[in-house]
Amino acid sequence: MGGLTVGTLLIVILALAAIVSVLQPKVPLGARLKRILVATVLAAASVFLGVTAFLLTAFHAFTNETLVAQVTTRRISPEEFELSYTPAPASATRLMRLRGDQWSIGGGIVKWHPWLTILGLHSYHKPLRISGRFSDIAREIAQPPSVYALVPEVDRFWEALYWMDPYLPFVDAVYGSAVYAYAEPRIVEVYATPTGYLIRRKK
Repeated sequence: MGGLTVGTLLIVILALAAIVSVLQPKVPLGARLKRILVATVLAAASVFLGVTAFLLTAFHAFTNETLVAQVTTRRISPEEFELSYTPAPASATRLMRLRGDQWSIGGGIVKWHPWLTILGLHSYHKPLRISGRFSDIAREIAQPPSVYALVPEVDRFWEALYWMDPYLPFVDAVYGSAVYAYAEPRIVEVYATPTGYLIRRKK
C-alpha cells in the first residue's frame, strides 16, 4: 500500500513536470506534441493509481479487524467450564468459572461516519463483560447468570456518545455488540470489526 502511494506521487510529479515543459515557449511543434502525449499518459496513469489507492484504502478501512483477546475453555462439569481470557496485546490472563455450554463477550461500539472510516479512524470499541450461557433456553432461564466484568466500571465515553448520538454528525451509530460461541477445548480469537465483535477459531 505504501509503495503504491509513493509510486502515485512520483507519477504525479512527472506528469506536472511534463505539463510545465509543454507550456515553455519556443518549443518546436513536434516536440510539443510529444510532450503533450507524455503528459497525457502520465496524468491518466496518476489518476488510475490514485483511484486504485483510494479504493484499497477504503476496502481496508471497512474490513479492518483488531485482535481483542485469545480465549480458551476447559470443561469442569456438565454445567460449568473454566474460561481463560488473554487480552491483546498479550498481558495477564484471567481465569473465569462460568455456567453453561457457551460463552459470550460483549461491549460498546461507536461507528464513525463512513468518511472518517475511509480516512483511517477505526470504530471505537471496549469489551465490557464475559458471561456463560446455555444453548437450551429452558436451562438458561432456570440458572442464575454467571458474568465477569472486564472493566471495573461502565464505559463513560460510550455512554456519553450514546445519548449525544442524534446531535453528532460525525457519529454513524452507537450500540452494544455481543457474540457467543460454544465452550470447546481449542484457542479462539475475539476481534473487533468496524461494525462489532466476531469470534474466530485459531487455525
